[in-house]
Amino acid sequence: MATAREFVARIDAIDGVAGCLLVRDDGVLLGQTLDDPEVFSTLLVISNNLSREVMEKVGFSYCQHVSFSRSSKRNFYLFPIDRYLLGVVQRTDSYVPDMLEAVYRLIGRVTTGNSAGGTSGG
Repeated sequence: MATAREFVARIDAIDGVAGCLLVRDDGVLLGQTLDDPEVFSTLLVISNNLSREVMEKVGFSYCQHVSFSRSSKRNFYLFPIDRYLLGVVQRTDSYVPDMLEAVYRLIGRVTTGNSAGGTSGG
């Protein structure tokens, strides 16, 4: 994977992204462009653990992303990437399908193939 700072900078430059952070799956912050990264880091780890548990119990396949709709319309997305978690806050004026496609494209360039590299998800 590219350095954490480079990867975060590339994600942050995607049209529609208002900020992002990258953490290891144990919650250690590796890079961020958001205020309050500790809050988002905790949300990433808890959400990832819960989604993994749901997938195992229900028999779902790999989760490409988890999204949180927010009243501010600055929705939050979690992308599991190998042993890392990417969190993205969308801009309110973004076209979400294009933003997600760009994020998936960039994730696909830096992963081993065991992560969210497709263009569909939910």
